[in-house]
Amino acid sequence: MDREILKIAFRNLHRRKIRTFFTMLGIIIAIASITALISIAEGFQLSISSTLQSTSNVVIVLPGMGASIWTIGTNTLNQSVVRELEKISHVEAVNPVLVKFTVMEYRGWEIPVTVMGIVPRDAQKFYALTGPQLQRGQFIPQGARFKALLGYSLANGKIQKEGGGYLNWQILPGQTIKLYDENGQVWEFKVSGNFQESGQSVIGGFIDTSVFVPLGTLQTMYNEPGKISFVELWVDDVAFVNDVKRAVQKILPSSTVITESQGIKVVVEIETMLNNLLMGIGSIALFVGALGVINTLLTSVMERTREIGTYRALGAKKRFILEMILLEGLMMTIIGGIIGFGFGVLLAEIIVGILRTKTPSLPNPVVDFRVVAVAFGVTLIIGLLASIYPAKKAAELKPAEAIRHVE
Repeated sequence: MDREILKIAFRNLHRRKIRTFFTMLGIIIAIASITALISIAEGFQLSISSTLQSTSNVVIVLPGMGASIWTIGTNTLNQSVVRELEKISHVEAVNPVLVKFTVMEYRGWEIPVTVMGIVPRDAQKFYALTGPQLQRGQFIPQGARFKALLGYSLANGKIQKEGGGYLNWQILPGQTIKLYDENGQVWEFKVSGNFQESGQSVIGGFIDTSVFVPLGTLQTMYNEPGKISFVELWVDDVAFVNDVKRAVQKILPSSTVITESQGIKVVVEIETMLNNLLMGIGSIALFVGALGVINTLLTSVMERTREIGTYRALGAKKRFILEMILLEGLMMTIIGGIIGFGFGVLLAEIIVGILRTKTPSLPNPVVDFRVVAVAFGVTLIIGLLASIYPAKKAAELKPAEAIRHVE
């Protein structure tokens, strides 16, 4: 295949710019779809995996067999069990938590929140290992009764209002918030500080949108002395997580014990299914693009019968015609693939940017070049296969009949 054929193929495409563009459009849409969808999914995957991996040493103890987040508000454990759990080998930190769902009032605004009752000393040690760290102020002092620690979104007004937009407030250390108990009684708390943005979830809610108060105070508010909703354990070595799980089950045989490794496995399986689904959608788009290439090249061959016949009459061999048409098909798919890739990266950024107006903590899209390479490879194969039949049909035209053809 010499340079002259390449020039002729390029000139032929350039001469039919509009048709060439609409043929490439199918490939552009296909590659852009795959690139954008997979980039967004990859960003989520890395963000979630990073969060889960950072807490893979965590073991969570829930009250009751088969417990879930839906039973957190009703079932409880006795707080006394915490001291037994602390004695388990390789348990470096414990974090007993009582969870309640209520309403927080600040400057006339009332918003639903998750309230976490914590033991300040235990929680501070636990969060030092798992995160998040403080953005402002200090942790709740040990022995304090009416101090509160806020999640990032709550403290910085990243809470969406019913009519749209965000509250855009800043609750600073030293300011006061109000919480309602189940009887509607108001309890005032002075803010000691707030966490950095984390995106991490805890049983019952997200850290970024939760209020943390002393455990004893929350137990008093809801008349549940000595009760907790769950316990988080930090294991000093991930290799001993299952050993700790078995030890917990011996102490509390009727409890549910969850390890973060289980969560990681489930998330990885879901991510794999999602990626396969997105690749399937992109494959359909590629197939449609291939049909467009076949249709355009076949139409082109029929319209260019005299031109091809002239080439043949001037001595061009079948191989020349075959290579010329094949090159035209490959050039359209390659150029369309390159444009589609660039547009897909831009599209992913635009989509995430739009979604961030409602969810500010969305991760950035990540371009997986392995997936893009596979998509390009498939595109080239499709371009080649889509060009073979039209090229063969053109090469088999008889010169005499082609020249006599009247357009």
